[in-house]
Amino acid sequence: MSEQLTEEEKTYCHYHPDIETNVKCNNCGKPICPDDMIFSSVGIKCKECARPVGRMVAGPKPIYYLRGALAGLGTAIAGGIALMILRAIIPFGGFIFAMILGYALGESISWAARRNTGLGLQIIAGISAVLAFTIGGYLFGPVLLGRFFLSLNPFGLLMSGIGIFIAVARLKE
Repeated sequence: MSEQLTEEEKTYCHYHPDIETNVKCNNCGKPICPDDMIFSSVGIKCKECARPVGRMVAGPKPIYYLRGALAGLGTAIAGGIALMILRAIIPFGGFIFAMILGYALGESISWAARRNTGLGLQIIAGISAVLAFTIGGYLFGPVLLGRFFLSLNPFGLLMSGIGIFIAVARLKE
């Protein structure tokens, strides 16, 4: 003799309220129908609980931030000096120089951090790019008595902004 479930004892799918089910998510306990079941290594889960959040790894190790910062510093110094020399030789190539330097900064930091990405490495790239464009003479004018003077050159600020954007965007997740 089988017993009939009363209306209060019946459970309906959380996502499809017209489908009766006896299966619940192993994580949150929501009732789910066969259309919404996702089989995982720890049981049946609903769509929301089975969805991975962000990257599956915890993020870059602290040593990668150090390596990225050192690579960014080295590239910023070398790139800033090269930018200063190239600007003196070819005064009209600022846009291309800024893009190349921004990409080189982002690529060197990414390479040193073993192709990891993230906000911390983006900050390192931004700081390195500001340093490179400062050395290159785009953000600050000539050094006078050991002090930098802001040049407020709109072209230099635009080129620096493009280079900084490219360096930071190279490390975006």
